[in-house]
Amino acid sequence: MKRTVTTIFSLLFGSLFLYSCESCENPTITYPTEAETEWLVYEIGDKPVYKDERDTLIRSYKFLGFLGQNVPGEGISLSDECMERLDTQVLGEVSDTTGRYPRLFTYILKRPDSLQVKIAVDNLGDWVLDQNNPTHETLEVDGNVYNNVYEINADSVKLNSVKTVLFNKEYGFLYVDFYNNKKLTLVR
Repeated sequence: MKRTVTTIFSLLFGSLFLYSCESCENPTITYPTEAETEWLVYEIGDKPVYKDERDTLIRSYKFLGFLGQNVPGEGISLSDECMERLDTQVLGEVSDTTGRYPRLFTYILKRPDSLQVKIAVDNLGDWVLDQNNPTHETLEVDGNVYNNVYEINADSVKLNSVKTVLFNKEYGFLYVDFYNNKKLTLVR
């Protein structure tokens, strides 16, 4: 986890220079805490293994890294002469290195008084998680019991769209089910 936090803050420090302005004071930056970055789940070197709907193991997933940047605080836009407040957003990507399976994303946006957590499956949808209200306190998925599982039931019925996602803060994407009967299930 320490590597994760160090990597994120290094990215953010570099992005601060994009917002510097000669006529402004240094902006106030809202950084996520170490506990808040745990929502990003994955770390450099992680290679989660999934199985598909035919129980074929997919060993080609790899955590690619973080993209962190400062964004204008609420009520401030890029067109403002000075940005006195900056918030922080960080995106993590887990990708199939063969390109056959969808990419999986975790995302946080840290504001002074709040933290928004989102997950996404490729360009097929993204969903905000209510961090304080997991759908299931415990849930068995493929023979493993997980705590605090968030269940997303997407409302699209397009053939290749996402039907259900199961996610938790400790293991990330546990299960992704598509309307075309394709599936990804985490293997532990």
